[in-house]
Amino acid sequence: MTLVRWSPRRALPRTMDRDLTSWMSNWDRMFESLFPDQTSATDCDWCPSVDVREEKDHYIVEADLPGIDRKDVEVTFENDVLTISGERKGELEEKESRSHRRERFFGRFTRSLRFPGDANRDGIEANFKDGVLTVRVPKSEQAKVRKIEVK
Repeated sequence: MTLVRWSPRRALPRTMDRDLTSWMSNWDRMFESLFPDQTSATDCDWCPSVDVREEKDHYIVEADLPGIDRKDVEVTFENDVLTISGERKGELEEKESRSHRRERFFGRFTRSLRFPGDANRDGIEANFKDGVLTVRVPKSEQAKVRKIEVK
């Protein structure tokens, strides 16, 4: 018996399926044009999940990198683009065993994120703990809100 994953698209008539696929492609292109120079998780075979949030004085980027050693990760910042790259080493398969299912990806990965011009490249910090890379990108002094006294 073969298991087949159920997909709601498979239940649609063929013309609706083509319309939905076209609509989804247009939607993806729209977001790609809004955020150029961003590597999305669909652009590569194996890309780690990334969260980006902004706080008052800095930006925080968190990337899930389970099973990766700290020495196999590289973080660079150039032209307002933060790039996280590295490699997850593959496991060697034994000759006497065979895989029934492989869902974990191995190999090189790269994620690039463009920051606004207020990012201070000199104060960037990166920490790696329990398979999570946390990069803290401070904002420049000019970008911080300044309270001006009214006279």
